[in-house]
Amino acid sequence: MSLTGNFDKLNKGNGGQETVPPDLSMDETENYATPSQTRNLCFVQPDGRRLFLNYAYLVSGEYSPEANTIKLIYTTHEITLKGRNLEGLFEILMMHVPRQIVMLEKRYESISAESAVHEISINQKA
Repeated sequence: MSLTGNFDKLNKGNGGQETVPPDLSMDETENYATPSQTRNLCFVQPDGRRLFLNYAYLVSGEYSPEANTIKLIYTTHEITLKGRNLEGLFEILMMHVPRQIVMLEKRYESISAESAVHEISINQKA
């Protein structure tokens, strides 16, 4: 069905005047009912600063077990994660699963049995 056909159905019975359906009104801020399929990764610092970057611009990732670091190269940024038990995090980063990575202060690291990121370095490329 064409777009004109859809508008004809919307305007049928109103004397040929075009009207905007109430659910398409621009009077208020509207949000989508569900999020899109676009995947972003948000990096959360302890002071509340956040940065999200789209997975589509993630060029490469490198895991170094000796240094316990993950380096993520985006087209605009270079992110370095330092922590403990990062291999599992690296694996799910390859599959674009995490929505956010929260930096855990080093003093709380022993509480977590899973991967713990205790430093996030964010460098914007020139």
